[in-house]
Amino acid sequence: MPLSKKLTKALDAARVKYDTLKHRVVYTAFDLAATLHVPLTQVVKTLLIKTDKGLAVALLSAASQLDSKKLGKVASVKKVSIPTEREMVKKIKVSKGPLSSFGSLYKLPVFLDRKLLKQKRLVLSGGSFKESVLVHVKDFLRFENPIVGVFGVPKKQIKKKNRRARRKS
Repeated sequence: MPLSKKLTKALDAARVKYDTLKHRVVYTAFDLAATLHVPLTQVVKTLLIKTDKGLAVALLSAASQLDSKKLGKVASVKKVSIPTEREMVKKIKVSKGPLSSFGSLYKLPVFLDRKLLKQKRLVLSGGSFKESVLVHVKDFLRFENPIVGVFGVPKKQIKKKNRRARRKS
């Protein structure tokens, strides 16, 4: 499955410089980093999230894990969750498969973890298991105009927080 024509047309119309990266079939951002031999910090994990204000796209480093409480503060909402695949297909009218990192294609707000701003270029999902998009951070920011905040934490920190919370209860 190649990049969507809708995405390539939108990027070309906005004069965004990008490269299409062809690779073997991958299902996770971690596998994509390993396949392309790029640092986890440069590969973007794309998550569809459900809030009390509706659906949105959250983008964070493949080396991080989503902290839903922090994202709730950034998004000014009380509840953040991950919708089921059935909800995803029903509400944004996409077939089962990877979600593009470009939320504007779905008319959804995009939240970007601040740690990604330290990178020069990002490897983003183009909505394909076999192709990704390499784009400069400044071009992505201009194209998507995401809401930037801190909501990605190293995986070890999430586990430690959960252990402490269990001990207190």
